[in-house]
Amino acid sequence: MSTANQASTTAHVQRAIGAYAHAVDADRVDDIVELFWPDGVAEITGVGTFEGHEAIRAGYANFSPARPQLHLATNIVVTSVTEDEATAVSNLAFFQRDDSGWAVRLVGRYDDVLRRRDGEWRFQRRVTTFLP
Repeated sequence: MSTANQASTTAHVQRAIGAYAHAVDADRVDDIVELFWPDGVAEITGVGTFEGHEAIRAGYANFSPARPQLHLATNIVVTSVTEDEATAVSNLAFFQRDDSGWAVRLVGRYDDVLRRRDGEWRFQRRVTTFLP
């Protein structure tokens, strides 16, 4: 794979990770679903595994924010790239705002597999693990 193709794939991966964070924080469940392939899997350790669009939609519909929130995905490292698949790992910090201001509520990690079909990159599998 050429350096230009690898850079393009990395940009697509970073865009998907960022779009996911924004969609979750804004409670845009349909946008979250569209970031996954129809046979995609969203696994949230300790919460559940959601396979396919309908299960992902139902699962994320239960996470409507009660307060303003912010997911920060950082230290994104694309760990492997082929023409039609990429894997990545990133750190997660979850903030919520209450009457006293913003506070970190959770930290964790995302492990992602994204696939390209018809020129479009989406999550095939996203595993969210929260750290103690």
